Amino acid sequence: MSKLLLINITDADKIRRLVSPMNIPAETVHPSDFDKTLVSLASARQKETPVPIGTDASIFKDSLLIFCDVPEKKFDKILFKLRQSKISVDYKAILTPTNSKWTVKRLMLELGREHAAFISMHKG
Repeated sequence: MSKLLLINITDADKIRRLVSPMNIPAETVHPSDFDKTLVSLASARQKETPVPIGTDASIFKDSLLIFCDVPEKKFDKILFKLRQSKISVDYKAILTPTNSKWTVKRLMLELGREHAAFISMHKG
């Protein structure tokens, strides 16, 4: 089932209104759930308790939007509508077989590392 996971999103209600006509639910993930795997959050199963990676969830200030099983046409439409509505999200990710076993914390750390590497590659 298609779903959006919203992490640290200030415009959550705007995003919900934007995707509602597409029948895609958008759920806010609270910091208390940052140790849960993405697949458990995407499937609404909260049974797994992965081992924490030792990072306090409160350090994550960036916003993150995770696309879970969203068809390509709807994915493109959502991205277009986000830009059109001037809704800013720091990071966007797609649920994949690789990252589905990760926690929100791990995904945020990986995205931060990738962003830092990208910035350092494109300096000067």
